[in-house]
Amino acid sequence: MSTPKHFKKTLAACAAVLACLPAAAQSGPASANDWQLEFVPYLWLAGIKSDLKLGPLPGNTLSVSSESVLEALDFGAMGTLEARKGAWGGLLDVQYVKLGVGNQYAGGLLGGYNVKFEQTIATLAGFYRVVEGPAAVDLLAGVRYVDAKTSVDISPRPPGLNRQLEESGGSTNGIVGVRAIVPVGDKWSLLGYLDIGEGGSSSSWQAIAGASYQYSPTTSLKFGYRYLDYRRDDALLDKVAMGGLYFGAGFKF
Repeated sequence: MSTPKHFKKTLAACAAVLACLPAAAQSGPASANDWQLEFVPYLWLAGIKSDLKLGPLPGNTLSVSSESVLEALDFGAMGTLEARKGAWGGLLDVQYVKLGVGNQYAGGLLGGYNVKFEQTIATLAGFYRVVEGPAAVDLLAGVRYVDAKTSVDISPRPPGLNRQLEESGGSTNGIVGVRAIVPVGDKWSLLGYLDIGEGGSSSSWQAIAGASYQYSPTTSLKFGYRYLDYRRDDALLDKVAMGGLYFGAGFKF
């Protein structure tokens, strides 16, 4: 990979990549009776581990480390928009990523394979603040939609299996979750988040541990660790786990 190409991919990733977290509500000058909006773009350096189903052959594990995810990334865009008025609010979290992973050695009957993977995950949830004080606690409920398209090119072709496998499909989970926000001093706060989802032939869960620094009344800096796991029956990638550090910024308006 040439240096200009690698640099271009890195810029594209930093502009919009892999992931976004449910934005933590920050205390601000706005009245509790006013709508408070926050948009959070960020970079998620998430390593990816997937179980690859290959029909009659034994499954294989596909892994992309957080160090190499930018090299595998073809395109990514993510963001969260959160709205809150009083104790009630809602958030929309959308992430899209397109990866290309080549020269994966499988061993056994498979010499190697190249994988192209497109994934869109959208989470829409409402929340209610059940605790308001030094520490705030929100309960969430909503839906998570996962749409994935996978293409696997196997070389050499194993007996009884096509050289190229393709699969696409979507699944929807109902989710419930909890979020805690704990101020530490005047400008810092800690975030803890957990949700679980279930629906039909799929399931998912997500956890976030992070911190936020209030740079100005309308801007905050965010960082931490995020993990997302989902499973889909009868799919080429039937289990996908993503985990890694995130860095981002929140903008209130």
